[in-house]
Amino acid sequence: MIVSEFFKDYGPHDAMYILMLLVVLVCLYRGHRAGYVNLWELVTATDKAGKTRTDARKFYECGAFVVATVAFSYLVIMGKLTEAYLAVYIGAFVTARIFRDREQRLNRMLDKPEVKP
Repeated sequence: MIVSEFFKDYGPHDAMYILMLLVVLVCLYRGHRAGYVNLWELVTATDKAGKTRTDARKFYECGAFVVATVAFSYLVIMGKLTEAYLAVYIGAFVTARIFRDREQRLNRMLDKPEVKP
């Protein structure tokens, strides 16, 4: 059988991993439907005219976070997590946040009108 050949190297830890991913996705979906979480805010931004648009930076950050978190949790389950992976995972998102905050500060400085004495 082709299906049995495909799943021959998978174990209970893989089933637990998939189950936990599904639980997280269902919780996010239910929170979004109930109005507790707005998942669109993860990938959209409101421009100066008040129109909501997809923000490429937020979209890429969210995608990178999801991919890195899935990879990170898989390394934890497989017992292959090292300090280097942990440092890269945390460092990447801390660095992205620092750059985003810096960009927002600089944009606010550009938007301020000059005050005449």
